[in-house]
Amino acid sequence: MNASGRNARPRLTDPGVITDDAGQPTRYLTDGVNLYRYVGTIPSSVGHVVGLENCRSLDLTLCPVDELQALRLRSVTPTVVSPA
Repeated sequence: MNASGRNARPRLTDPGVITDDAGQPTRYLTDGVNLYRYVGTIPSSVGHVVGLENCRSLDLTLCPVDELQALRLRSVTPTVVSPA
């Protein structure tokens, strides 16, 4: 997987889809150390909450949408490698 850019900040769109700077949907995010999978958005009493699964530990973290930018996450685009 490749980080799609050092400053590519994910954004949550209205239907609950995280997009990169180019507007492309992404399901994977990184903080430079961990890889997370976006699992969805749910409404709560504090506003919408984003579910992020740590791909190594499989722990699920719930994060309020307004705090998502503070996490300094970057979108990651999976790359397909063709067999030689």
